[in-house]
Amino acid sequence: MMGNIGDLSTNATMKIAVLGATGPTGLQFVLEALKNEHEIFALVRNPEGLSSVTNDKLKVKEVDILKEDDLVETFKNTDAVVSCLGCRPSFLGWSPITFYLDSIKPIVNAMRTANKKRLICMSAWGTVSTPEEPRIIKYFLRPIFLSSTLKSMSEMEDFLKESCSDIDYTVVRPPGLTNDPTSGKEIKAEEGQCIPDIVGRISRRDVAKFMLECAISHDWNKKCVAIGLET
Repeated sequence: MMGNIGDLSTNATMKIAVLGATGPTGLQFVLEALKNEHEIFALVRNPEGLSSVTNDKLKVKEVDILKEDDLVETFKNTDAVVSCLGCRPSFLGWSPITFYLDSIKPIVNAMRTANKKRLICMSAWGTVSTPEEPRIIKYFLRPIFLSSTLKSMSEMEDFLKESCSDIDYTVVRPPGLTNDPTSGKEIKAEEGQCIPDIVGRISRRDVAKFMLECAISHDWNKKCVAIGLET
């Protein structure tokens, strides 16, 4: 499936809760959504991380992202929840990472309490090893940098698939992330762990555009979808 990541401004305005809004991808999501005149509720641990963004449609609230009660009231006033949460990788997997599973549980519980359904979150290519995954993931990134991270992402995905039939989730799996501007290209999306024979890097802004498109269109409900740019 090809998704156009061009101008989204013609779509109806939405109210979107964003977690991880001060991170590099979350910030790009906030900027892209504000550009398209959506109302953003950024739930963050450090509000100073968004001090440079001034927009009447941006509301920033300091929360503990692992506490369900901190999230519920904001979720009640939104149409969709977007999580761009992430954490530092563990070199050689020496330190176990549980962040992705630990953080998705209070998000889902808060959504249930608020009676909200639409959730967009982000993991990565290769949360589970497959024969078609790129060699750089199989032989370099996974064993040296990402084993614990990908395991925690996989646990998050399994939780959504096995325990969240009442939630309209979409897990977006990008390849390597860059801080480049948007490519302006169409994005390729396939259900699966990766997309063989495609560029293995994508800008955070392009990922943000795809996540926003999913929130607006309700495409890929209850799916884990790998994305990438055509060569």
